[in-house]
Amino acid sequence: MVRFPITDRYLVGLGCRVSVEAGLTVTRVDWSVAHLPEGGSARPTDGDREIALICPRCRRSFSVHVETATKARVKRLVQRVVGWLMVLSLLATIPLLVQLGGRTVEEGDDQAVDNIGLLLGLAAAGLVVGPSLLFSAGMHDGVKRLRLVRADGRRTRWVRGHRLF
Repeated sequence: MVRFPITDRYLVGLGCRVSVEAGLTVTRVDWSVAHLPEGGSARPTDGDREIALICPRCRRSFSVHVETATKARVKRLVQRVVGWLMVLSLLATIPLLVQLGGRTVEEGDDQAVDNIGLLLGLAAAGLVVGPSLLFSAGMHDGVKRLRLVRADGRRTRWVRGHRLF
């Protein structure tokens, strides 16, 4: 995973699909990636902005949403903090789960079963969501919402064959 610092300039990695090779177990997709605009451009300072792009390979018009540097840094920091809190919550939930799981439960005691179910759900959430947030925080750069601009000027989410890198 490549981490880029969030600076006052942004660069959009626009990928255009070149080919798709489908095998029995693996599908390989080749992308032609262009970094636009050349040399980067200044981020907006007072609010988010919609930026127009043209794919150099297929000449389709697109737009992307660019966040301010401060907003992008705050989002990255919040994702990291929440991700670490979720991972660290495993230090509390797993020992409690082991302790409660070893107890003998009375036949009519529904509260004990509810506690184990809640702790199991919390441990599963910490195990899945925590690392996911940590991984996605490193990839957040404040450039999002790739939209295809139609001939009539309307934007659509249907950007077949293209993606942000």
